[in-house]
Amino acid sequence: MASNTPLHISRLSYLFFIIIFAVILFLDTKNNTFNFLRTAQASLVITTNLLSNETKKFIDSLFITQKSYKIKAKELSELQDNYDSLLASNFVTTSNASVIDAEANSMNLHAAKIKYFDAYRYSCCGVHEMLISASGYEFKPVVNASGLIGQIVSNQESFGTLMLLSNSKHSLPVFIDSVYCNAFGKGVPMKVYCNIEVDQMNNFIFPGQLVSTSGLGGIFPRGLKVGIVSEITNLGEVFEISIDLTADPRISPNIYVVDNK
Repeated sequence: MASNTPLHISRLSYLFFIIIFAVILFLDTKNNTFNFLRTAQASLVITTNLLSNETKKFIDSLFITQKSYKIKAKELSELQDNYDSLLASNFVTTSNASVIDAEANSMNLHAAKIKYFDAYRYSCCGVHEMLISASGYEFKPVVNASGLIGQIVSNQESFGTLMLLSNSKHSLPVFIDSVYCNAFGKGVPMKVYCNIEVDQMNNFIFPGQLVSTSGLGGIFPRGLKVGIVSEITNLGEVFEISIDLTADPRISPNIYVVDNK
């Protein structure tokens, strides 16, 4: 250890600090010289406590709000599911078609969800399909809250492939008034088409005319509303009937498989 390192503080130094502190105490007692420091300290303590309490309240309110939001979101989702189910059931049992097959009123609806849908390919490329959470219902019609949207064409483990009516590979036997035709998709969203020979055309087929399922083919029950005639084009030997589909497959993730078993 260095020889010049101080080891003790002299008594004079102690006396000096005692005098200094006594003067400070005297000045504070007589004139409240350091009162502002105590005030500042008290204000700091009060402010700190206030901020701490308000922060805690804010965090608690966020937690309560988030929890309430989740509860409300769940309730809203359940209400939407129930509403969609009622609309789909109402469509099947009380279709607007002029002729309702008695079989349609005994159909069971099995709820499922859309798991994958390529909206880009639906808009551009003619491949109108969905992957849905239903299996074991191959070649069964499918509806949603707005009406008939397609049929299940294959199953993959716990999923099914739903082909939409507008798919370029899909066809559907329909009636327009009393005239039968095979409505086929061209890959145009919300559209199908029918070709009717000239000698089969009558004055009852016109824009705005109702188009419904014929019941032929064994997949779709008779009398379900498909759409409305939007345009009639004379192609020479046949008339091409453009049909605007009633049901939009994009309105909800809820879909329902129609089964008569």
